[in-house]
Amino acid sequence: MNCQEFWNTMPEFEPDAGHAHLAGCAACQTRWSQRRELEAGLRAVAASCRKLEAPARVEARLLKAFRAQSGIPERRTRRRWIPALTWAAAFAAMLALGFFLIHQREPEAARSTVSRGAERASVEMPSDMEGFIPLPNTEAVQANEEMDVVHVEVPRSAMLAVGLEVNADRAGEMVEADVMLGSDGVARAVRFLD
Repeated sequence: MNCQEFWNTMPEFEPDAGHAHLAGCAACQTRWSQRRELEAGLRAVAASCRKLEAPARVEARLLKAFRAQSGIPERRTRRRWIPALTWAAAFAAMLALGFFLIHQREPEAARSTVSRGAERASVEMPSDMEGFIPLPNTEAVQANEEMDVVHVEVPRSAMLAVGLEVNADRAGEMVEADVMLGSDGVARAVRFLD
């Protein structure tokens, strides 16, 4: 095998092929050893540079140049503050809602003072409402308040609740009555017809 045939067969990929030529040719052996030293040096440099990276600005310039050559439009950078602003707005809305729910005002009806115990309402009825007895523990009927009158039958024992006397023998009988309902649907007064 001559020198040209030796270098054309790429002996570094075939471990046993061509080594006999190196033993007989001093020029090829010198060139081979220089090649091996160069290869070992390049591997050492590559190993030491594995952890090194190009700065971000160099990478950005290279990408910009490659995109300009290839005709790919440059990507716009996303605004990173938009998600943070969205989360901040949601957090502020939740705080406002929590504050509103905690400090919500009590309804007016709950704040009004209600007397303890059952007492008979002493209210003057309008002239067209004569005969109605105010029910205990209800609000007073206002002169211009809208009222509904409902005709019902109730047990005679219901008369005891408003302080009327009832014969014990007739307590189970039904009696006709008119019930005055306020605009809120709550019974305010009753008038017994029997």
